[in-house]
Amino acid sequence: MKIGRRSFIKTSSAAALTPIALMGSGNSWASVKGHSMESPMVTSRAFDYSAARKWAPRADATDLTTVFPDLPGVIPQTELLAIAEKHMTEWMGKTAKSKEMQQRGMKHMPWGIIGCYQKDWETPHLLFSQNSMGNKVTDVDGIEYLDFNLGDTPDMYGHGGVNPAVRSCADLMLKDGLSTMMGNEDSLVVAELLAERFGLPYWMHALSASDANRFVLSIARHHTGRPNVAIPNWTYHGTVDETQKFAPKPGTISRFHDLGIYHGEVDQGTKIFSWGDLESLEEVLADRSVACIMMEPVMSNFGWAWPPEGWHEGVRALADKYGTLICFDETHTISQGPRGMVGHLGIQGDFWTCGKCISSGIPGAVYGMTEEIAKKLYHDQHEVGFFTGAGLGFLGTALCGNTMSIHALRVTLEEVLTDAVYADINRNAAEIQAEMERINRKYDAPFRIETMGNRICYHFIPDKAYDPLHGLIQVGFGGLFELSHSYAWNHNMLIMPYFNMIMITPQHSKEDTKAWITVWDDIVRIAMGQ
Repeated sequence: MKIGRRSFIKTSSAAALTPIALMGSGNSWASVKGHSMESPMVTSRAFDYSAARKWAPRADATDLTTVFPDLPGVIPQTELLAIAEKHMTEWMGKTAKSKEMQQRGMKHMPWGIIGCYQKDWETPHLLFSQNSMGNKVTDVDGIEYLDFNLGDTPDMYGHGGVNPAVRSCADLMLKDGLSTMMGNEDSLVVAELLAERFGLPYWMHALSASDANRFVLSIARHHTGRPNVAIPNWTYHGTVDETQKFAPKPGTISRFHDLGIYHGEVDQGTKIFSWGDLESLEEVLADRSVACIMMEPVMSNFGWAWPPEGWHEGVRALADKYGTLICFDETHTISQGPRGMVGHLGIQGDFWTCGKCISSGIPGAVYGMTEEIAKKLYHDQHEVGFFTGAGLGFLGTALCGNTMSIHALRVTLEEVLTDAVYADINRNAAEIQAEMERINRKYDAPFRIETMGNRICYHFIPDKAYDPLHGLIQVGFGGLFELSHSYAWNHNMLIMPYFNMIMITPQHSKEDTKAWITVWDDIVRIAMGQ
């Protein structure tokens, strides 16, 4: 068995169920093989990769499998990968039932799992859980893990009945049942709380952040009469076709996959600018064809790529100049606090979306909009008759407003997503950050620890990243990613499978912190050859 993303290129025969075939696709890290074409929809300005090339001289965005040289002071990649392979092999030996269950699942489900999201885990076979509660998960082999992954955000406030939203929903369903169409008191309170919390006056619901983003783009196009969305290069907004595109180089557009592609589609509906480059943004807005800029307040999915000073003020000014709307997707950055990153930075878009943890892991998402946008929607349906048929179906189906999701959202806003809860979580996260930094100094390791609320990222270069490629390099440096993940998993720690992050719940204790710090001490000591 080989380990490491550079060897995580899978065989085409998944049915063979060899270790390599069972590995996740790793599409974020492998060579880009998607449909590509030259296009005026992409900024022509050169990308500034100078910070990335400081650490990886060959770095570019066309082949992320070749950019990582040995890091000075750290043992060679070959040694790191050999150690990682040892720990992953040991983990595989302890999780035989999970492998068997994936084999069983292959008979009726692609990749042997109910959803494809987990297929990208950097493990030779996938993990199946028996139960989860609070900050712990027990797998089908009876191994109990401290969960610092938390479903990649949905379970950020804890699993099961320790989460007040989950517990309250269970009681509600048994007591009052479920309506999937009619409003109730919860729906009114939720709208009021969202408006007060995030500044936008009108709100609607979806079942996932992907759907919320899709609905927003439909509304933005209707409101402006324009066809295109503008996104930063290497952004992520779920399974939204328009946002699953990127620019491997200026003037060229591509996709992360070829699923459902027909000739020319990749060149339609999406314009791409460079994060942090206002001239690049103005270039794609200038023809006034962009309905909406969709982005995160801080780019995530590879650690963090922070906005340069004046970025958000500049984006707002350009959007107003060219009549373009702005949507902030805070599905990840909500970790900053009860008012998200928009509240922390003091910025405001025309739309705001969030899913995953916003309903404490129960399927639910929200999207907010300005009064002007909401009133036009209402006017166009009821006065002009623009929308016909069975109502505004594209704004959400009957299930979007179901009693359970709305109740979970209300309890999350009232009892979980609060200043008091976040004060405790963030204090714990800050203590963990300080301890990890102490370990780094102990071994003279060039690593950097960053927090965004309860999200703690460990980076393998000391620079703070301001562009996506730099962000990718900081989490993926040769062999260190594989070492940290395989060692953590083999020592009963679930951490983010795709990049270097742990997440803190209200249920994580001082003992849990000590356990993680012990593991981090081992990882850094091994990496530094001490």
